[in-house]
Amino acid sequence: MLALLDEEASAPTSVQSAERAGVSVRLVFHHFHHVDGLLVRAATVQAERHRGILFVIPAHGPPLLRIRALCRQRRLYYEQMTPVYRVAHARASAADGLRELLDDDRSVLRMQLATTLAPEIEAGGDEAEQLLDLLEQVTGWESWWSLRNTRRHTAPSAERAMVIAVRRLID
Repeated sequence: MLALLDEEASAPTSVQSAERAGVSVRLVFHHFHHVDGLLVRAATVQAERHRGILFVIPAHGPPLLRIRALCRQRRLYYEQMTPVYRVAHARASAADGLRELLDDDRSVLRMQLATTLAPEIEAGGDEAEQLLDLLEQVTGWESWWSLRNTRRHTAPSAERAMVIAVRRLID
């Protein structure tokens, strides 16, 4: 399934996954019950493989350095997760487990953001929660995907755009 997703298959099937793995379709259904179960497992494996990219950045030091480190981590993570995210976002409402996986990833990313930029967010006073919401939006995968896919930015260019957006929000 991961190989099919990496090849940008928009809706990989159980048959394609079984053929790629060299097993019977029946075996796929035995272990995963349906293609969405296989997709959930593939997405979980991919997230586990790459979560190490996301580590806590201490909330001290120059804000620009922390912002750049945060955006670099997200670039590396999103570039690895995009094949899975692309399909997971499209099927999240139909597949049990995908919405939970996406929500879990979003929570991890939000916590990292809140920790890394804590002084700047707290300086927002009564608007701190809204500021965190906006920062989450501009550093989220959906924004990344839009920059990469719709606006045709390269990964370094999309990262620079993300840095600019975060800087503007906290200045």
